Amino acid sequence: MQYRRNRRRAPRSRGPALLVIALTLSLLPFAATASGDDPAAAGQANSCIECHSNPDFLVTAKKLYDYYQDWEISVHHQEDVGCEDCHGGNSEARDKKGAHGTEVSGGLTAGSAVSFENIPATCGNCHDDIYAGFRESNHFGHLVKKKQEKQGPNCVTCHGSMNTTVLNVNTVEQTCQRCHNEQTANHPEIPDKASDILNRFLSIQRYYRYIGIRGDPAETQAFFAVMDERVRDLSVLWHTFDLPKIDKETRFVLDLLKTKRAEVRNLKRAENP
Repeated sequence: MQYRRNRRRAPRSRGPALLVIALTLSLLPFAATASGDDPAAAGQANSCIECHSNPDFLVTAKKLYDYYQDWEISVHHQEDVGCEDCHGGNSEARDKKGAHGTEVSGGLTAGSAVSFENIPATCGNCHDDIYAGFRESNHFGHLVKKKQEKQGPNCVTCHGSMNTTVLNVNTVEQTCQRCHNEQTANHPEIPDKASDILNRFLSIQRYYRYIGIRGDPAETQAFFAVMDERVRDLSVLWHTFDLPKIDKETRFVLDLLKTKRAEVRNLKRAENP
């Protein structure tokens, strides 16, 4: 099965790094930029869209109708990620058999690109750096359920599928508690720790904004060149779910930002005594 790879990425600048912070380590900053070849926008036929946007599906195939509606308002649609990119098939074929071919199958089908255990690799076709981090996690090691063992989460477990969501300080605790709670006795301390780390990211966001607004661009350029890389790396590190390591790195980044903010503040006071 062939999938679209090596999608274009945005230039690495302070803007994307700030977006990483604002979205609290989401997959989104690492999504590809739109290629401008959206078949629908260009007036080209796309059989996936033509068929699955049919309002008759609201009655005859509600699940498929909801999938399309979620995709239509998603960042995946905005970034020109179509059905065929994840499910396979041929969006240019004019009949169902030709469009689906032998590739398109549901998530319960063994070997499907959207089966539970294969979803991370499918997402990794675009989010390759995030996938690399996830492969280092205990979650990845438990994707395939073994005897007397609970199955681990995949990307969809936390982010959803078509119209993805981003965990933030208000939602991460509840999400982690689905598996990590007193009833399961599966590290019930994790939700609080994860929430504390994302709280720290809010502080990182505030310091970033302060330095960006108040600092002299010429003077802060070199500082942001280093910090942007560290912040982007935090997104990958988050998906390893190595909380002690993430905690250490976020504290280090925050300390650097605090020091820089103090420098900027002192310069402003010197300019306006």
